[in-house]
Amino acid sequence: MQLVFICGGRGTRLGEHKPAGVPKSMIALGAEPLVGRLMRQLLPYHASSAPPVFVVAGDDEHVARFALSRCPGAAIVRQPAPDGVASAALCARPLVRGPALVVLGDLVLDGRLAEPWPAAPALAVWSGGDAASVRRNYGVRLRGELVEELAEKPPDPSDLACGLGLYLLTPEVLDLFALAPINPSRNEREITEALRFAMRRGVRFSALRFEGRYININTPADLAAARALDASASLRA
Repeated sequence: MQLVFICGGRGTRLGEHKPAGVPKSMIALGAEPLVGRLMRQLLPYHASSAPPVFVVAGDDEHVARFALSRCPGAAIVRQPAPDGVASAALCARPLVRGPALVVLGDLVLDGRLAEPWPAAPALAVWSGGDAASVRRNYGVRLRGELVEELAEKPPDPSDLACGLGLYLLTPEVLDLFALAPINPSRNEREITEALRFAMRRGVRFSALRFEGRYININTPADLAAARALDASASLRA
């Protein structure tokens, strides 16, 4: 499996809680930035001859310098414009050689990904997420261990598990992203809609179970909650 980190988020909603000009994935949590924590937790899963890939904003050097200092063989790919997570994943597609765990660079994980992992493609699902967490992220309706339906920030989270920003994808699924519709109001190719598009084209996703605590950093409240976690907490294999 190959690792792909999506680190182009600018964190505009964080305002003064994020240093100016610094991407969201470089916000410090304890002694390291968010992306550094994710690298430490997830790079042990990287088992591909292809390099880990970091998708960064076109004008950003912070993530590139940090990633190469920690992982000299990493590939840096620049996203020309902030046009959605699915578009960012497409930027990495030429370097993806097989199943890839695509990870948003603004996540905080305190727990474990349950073994054994399903075959790709699969979507990470947090069984412990409450209704508020589902509303802030995306909802996943499961039938057994198969994904039946997805809903972005659903107002009614009944019977939905919380979807996480980790996606175990194949090159074929990424190719379908190029055909997924673009949100005309935001001019972005959004990840949940791209996944739904792939499902309409016949792709069946399994559930990759996460157990523990999860925070997607979008607001000052999210950042405060993340900083309240034990700084020594780590993702346990």
